[in-house]
Formats: sequence, structure tokens, C-alpha cells
Amino acid sequence: MTGVTLFPVLLIGVAHWLIPSLVPPTLPFGVRVPLDHAHAPVIDAWRRRYRVGTAGATAAAAVAVVLLRSPAAGPIAVGALLAAGVILYLAAHRAIRETKTSEGWFAGRRQVTVVDTSLRTDPERYPWRWAVPSLLLTAATIVIGIVEYPRMPQRLPRHLTPSGHAERFADKSIGTVFGPVIIEVLTTALMVTLAWVVLRSRARLDAEDPQAAARHRGFVSAMARALLALAACLDLTFLFAALQIWDLIGTGPVAAAAVPVTTALGVAVLLIVVLRTGQGGSRLRLGSARNEYAGRGRRPAPVNQDDDRFYRWGLVYYNRDDPALFVPKRFGIGWTLNMARPSAWMLLAATVAVAVIAPVLGASTH
Repeated sequence: MTGVTLFPVLLIGVAHWLIPSLVPPTLPFGVRVPLDHAHAPVIDAWRRRYRVGTAGATAAAAVAVVLLRSPAAGPIAVGALLAAGVILYLAAHRAIRETKTSEGWFAGRRQVTVVDTSLRTDPERYPWRWAVPSLLLTAATIVIGIVEYPRMPQRLPRHLTPSGHAERFADKSIGTVFGPVIIEVLTTALMVTLAWVVLRSRARLDAEDPQAAARHRGFVSAMARALLALAACLDLTFLFAALQIWDLIGTGPVAAAAVPVTTALGVAVLLIVVLRTGQGGSRLRLGSARNEYAGRGRRPAPVNQDDDRFYRWGLVYYNRDDPALFVPKRFGIGWTLNMARPSAWMLLAATVAVAVIAPVLGASTH
């Protein structure tokens, strides 16, 4: 139990350590800076402070979990570790932004916004072959459930312990048998759709990186495949769980271990892709390319537009003039919402509603 509680603490600690290296160099701690200031003393100093601080907080949280051995220790340790990360991030964000303003890093610089229409006219193709395993596993779960339904026992386990033993039972019905199948179908549909959304997501192009569009293509292509691989692993998890609930395979520790192992495999694939690509493909190694804007007509090379005003604390994006709903995160991996769009608030409300209603519905079936 201590190992299970300790795992999220260590995972968050590793994420804290890695994130500063995964974001583009012109966006340290959510602040837009010119590339020639990406390693300014204030930025390098706060990278060190952030890592030392979060490493210390992770060690303290891990020790607390091991020593206390209480069910409440895990959630409290995770919450404290997340809070420490936020506090250190906000301190770094404020210090870097104040230094940027006081030293005039953008003063007299030619600020531009870069577009690449080929990302819309010739987008990355959907990797349907990567979606086949997930779709086949979902179909297999449905078929097995339909075929085996008449032979299933009248009492089915509703909850299994980590050792594979049933704690609660329920009468056999369409709801109890095919409830896991419905969740699997919805999960598959969500992951397949997310992969499509990722491929059509907005690129964060960089005036100081001529290969930003190529990096974006590599990033979204790898992320879409990773999401479909995760979907297949999750579907395998659902299949194993359903077979145990339907009493079609054993419910011992070996069978029970298959559920977390398959899920962990999918998460591991996603993490490997994230570490390899970085946010927006910032870590991808591509061949050198010349900046077309540099030196043209004896003008200085352009820099990205200083758009910090659209980001609250470098985290919350709010721009009424931007029709996009999803935009790339500045600190972290993935995308965030444009909170100036009413649809963003509707989506958040729907997410909260599902999070609240789903446990209630689940409890009502026991």
C-alpha cells in the first residue's frame, strides 16, 4: 500500500524536474523572451532554484508517506507537492518577467507573428493503423460479452481487491455485464477523437526557429500515435477487467496484476514520447536551417511577438480576438483552453458535471 501511495509523489517530483527542459527555450516559466536571452542569469538561476526546491519538496513528501503510513498521507503529500511546484513556478515567472521589463529585452526589436498555411492545407495524416488495435480490442470485448452472457453466473463481482478477490457482488443484468463495455467504448471514442484533435491543433510557430513548423508536425504525429497506443493499452485493461468480472478467467493476483500493468505500459509510451519531443517538438533534433528573416535589408533578425498580456501568470490564456478554443501550453505538455471563449467555460462545466455524476451513478448500481 505504501508503494502505491508513494508512486504519484515520485511521479510528480520527476515531472517537476523535467518540465523546465521540455518547454521551448523562448518560453521559460511561461514568459516570452528573445532567444538570445534564453539563458540569461535570472532564468538559469530560477531553473536551479525550481529544481532544488521541488526535489526537496518531493523528498519531504516521500518521507512523510513512508513514516506516517496513513491513508490520508498520500493525498496530503500530493497536494503539498503540487502547491510547492505552483509557488516556485509563480516566483520564477514573476522574477523573469520583471527582469525582462526592467532590462528592456524586447526594446527596439522587430516583433513578428509567423504563420504556415501548409499546416492547414496539408495537415498530418491520421495514423489509422495505430487505431486498429484499440478498435479490435473494443470489438472483442463486445463480442465476448454478448456470446458469454447466457453462461455467466447470476452473481457477478462488482469490485476486486488488488489481490484479485471480490469484495462486492451484484445480480447479473444488462447493466452490470455491459457497464464496463460502455465505458470502454466511450474511452476508445474519446482517445480516437483526441488523436484527431491533436493532429489539427494550433502550432506554436517561432520567428527565431525556422523549423518550428516541422517540429510541430513531428510533435503532433508522435503524440497522436502515443494516444492511440495508450488507447489500446486501456482497452486491454478493460478487457482483462471485464473477463474477471464475467468470471471467464481467474481472479487471483496474477490476473489482477494484468490490469495495472497494461495501463502503466500505455502511460510509459506516452511519457517516452513526451520526453523525446518536448512541448511542441522543442526537443526534436532536426537538420540546420537558415532563418529567412535574418539580415534581410540590413534589418536585425526578428523576434517573437511579446504576447505575455494574453497569459495570466503564464498559465491561463485569455484572448477575445483569438477564435481558437485550444492553444499550446506555455509551461507543461499539451494544450490549454482560451478562457475568453464561452465554449471553454461550457466544456469545463460539462467536465465537472461528469466528474460529479459518474461516481453517483456508479454507487447507485452497487
